[in-house]
Amino acid sequence: MTRKITLSLLLTGAVSFYFQSNLLIAQERNPSEQTSNNSLPSFKTNPSTGSFQYDMDGKNVTSKQLINRLNEWMDANSDHAFKIINEESDDLGFKHTTLQHYYKNVKVADEIVSLHEKNGFLTYVNGEVTSKIDLSTGNSLSQSETETIVKADLKKNTELSFSNFEQAIATIDTGRGIQSFYVSKIDVFAASPLQSFTYYIDNSSRKIINKLSKIRHTDTPSTSATLNKGNQQITVDSYNGSYRLKDNARKIYTYNGTNTTINPVTGTLQGITNAEYTSNTPNFTSDATKAAVEVHWGMEKTYDYYLTRHSRNSYDGLGSVIKNYYNFSDSGDGTNAAAVDNNGQVFMIFGSGKYLNAQVFHPLVNLDVTGHEYTHLINGRNGHGGLNYQKESGALDESIADMMGTAIEFYSGITPNWTIGEGIPIPVSAYPGTYFRNMANPNVAQSIAGSAQPDTYLGTYWQNTNVTPSESNDHGGVHTNSGVGNYWFYLLSVGGSGTNDIGNTFAVSGITIQKAEKIVFRALMNYLTPNSGYMDFYNATKKAAIDLYGITSNEGLQVAKAWYAVGIGNGVLVTTEVKPLENNIKIYPNPVTQGSFTIETKENRDTKYELYDLSGKLLIPSQKLNSGTNKVSVAGIQSGVYLLKLISEGNTVSKKIIIK
Repeated sequence: MTRKITLSLLLTGAVSFYFQSNLLIAQERNPSEQTSNNSLPSFKTNPSTGSFQYDMDGKNVTSKQLINRLNEWMDANSDHAFKIINEESDDLGFKHTTLQHYYKNVKVADEIVSLHEKNGFLTYVNGEVTSKIDLSTGNSLSQSETETIVKADLKKNTELSFSNFEQAIATIDTGRGIQSFYVSKIDVFAASPLQSFTYYIDNSSRKIINKLSKIRHTDTPSTSATLNKGNQQITVDSYNGSYRLKDNARKIYTYNGTNTTINPVTGTLQGITNAEYTSNTPNFTSDATKAAVEVHWGMEKTYDYYLTRHSRNSYDGLGSVIKNYYNFSDSGDGTNAAAVDNNGQVFMIFGSGKYLNAQVFHPLVNLDVTGHEYTHLINGRNGHGGLNYQKESGALDESIADMMGTAIEFYSGITPNWTIGEGIPIPVSAYPGTYFRNMANPNVAQSIAGSAQPDTYLGTYWQNTNVTPSESNDHGGVHTNSGVGNYWFYLLSVGGSGTNDIGNTFAVSGITIQKAEKIVFRALMNYLTPNSGYMDFYNATKKAAIDLYGITSNEGLQVAKAWYAVGIGNGVLVTTEVKPLENNIKIYPNPVTQGSFTIETKENRDTKYELYDLSGKLLIPSQKLNSGTNKVSVAGIQSGVYLLKLISEGNTVSKKIIIK
């Protein structure tokens, strides 16, 4: 029996922000705060997402100067404003400022601007913005009207819990380009079946224009895994003459979830919510507690990993309690593992693998599973709105959870590997799979344990994202397309060579998983926004590598090479805007008087040159142009005017050459 399994749940993206009180509208500027727009790059955004990234190194622009000119730079009228919602500094000396976009004093959902500075000057700017919006923000739906529309859409669920109702501007990719809507936005939660969505309903047409899943699934088939880690060191506490699965120093509490359920109205826990696993001695050796002990141990390792490697104290960075419930069953279905964040409650649930009375999985308690679930909570708290669970941003959410779950396995040092959920599926003749996903070879299909994934962007097995996200299409392929990021991380960590699906021949030298994970975490926490796709992650990881290891570092180069291996970029670490080809090339002498001329270039792209006469006849066939000086002989060619063609990455520039 094939069943769709929910394995990672993130119901809200609540993040604690520091709020400034004033919208930054039409601020006065004094001469010391001004900066010429000539020092700023021409502002352009990705037409399908509104995302942008600009390297600001060497432009000597402060964050205050840019904030005062944001509207001017973005060519946005006075209806647009930007509000500072977060300011923080990191241990590398960077200051990060996050601004929320507003239109006519209404929040533009998911659209933020991130400013990154060091030593008083900006180094990088990125975010998502739609600078051309023309909407009326007058009439809007009431909350009761909005709930009625949602109830009609979720008619199979009779008990729904609503929260976070607000008016917003939503920018949606309609398939015909980006379109903006004035919407009523609301979150809805249902406990059975377990569902949660954010709805965006057009105030004018009353139609649902977007339905964003707030449930992070791991593509776990309905089968499970035994406990193969043997005896491990854990921390328990002594209480009333017995011992409990509680680690008070780390604030990790592991409970028996057998009689715990989720309230269908509020989305909070109900029933027996604090049942303890106990033992008469500090050593929990009973078969009945092995799965719970593995959850507890896994969370300790996960907590230690994030604290040691990334200075992250608990999932929110604030040292909050981590609650785990093993043997949690929803209407007899114990095939789920999830991280739930709803109505101020945060907890993990792990199923026993039973569906009704049938053991269809081993317990879902593997270390990479616990690490994956915990990472989803961190993804949602990156300070920039998390990652929307659809299309490419959802694939990144899944992929980063796999990356860090694997990194935690390697951190533990106990039988680490590059497969996800190994041992959980119970192989049968029809479905022989023994793991969920293979990061070293995403193309390997595991049948019931997970379909084949692409290892190349838009390559073989890539799932179409030009769809309306829904459960039937896996929210635009979030579990399938995560394979591209997984393979990039594998290559960056250990290296590899070959030819990808689009014909790129690659060779990557691994930089170790310890360095790769630091790059991913820095990119996540500083440079990703809600709708970030693979191109945004490509830019974010390059910037993170430069921050950590320097612009000329081997680590940065291998980041670029690993992306080239999965079909993104050219394998070269470029940190500034690429200058037009003609601006990077000098030709002299011209006119040519001594039978040769020189082409001087600093180009590091693959560039070639050809020489033609004015009739179009080819006189010098294609020659590679090397960085530096290139001497071109025209001996034997008659006096006259000729065309020198320069070709680089599909772009062609023609220059007139006069030979005397």
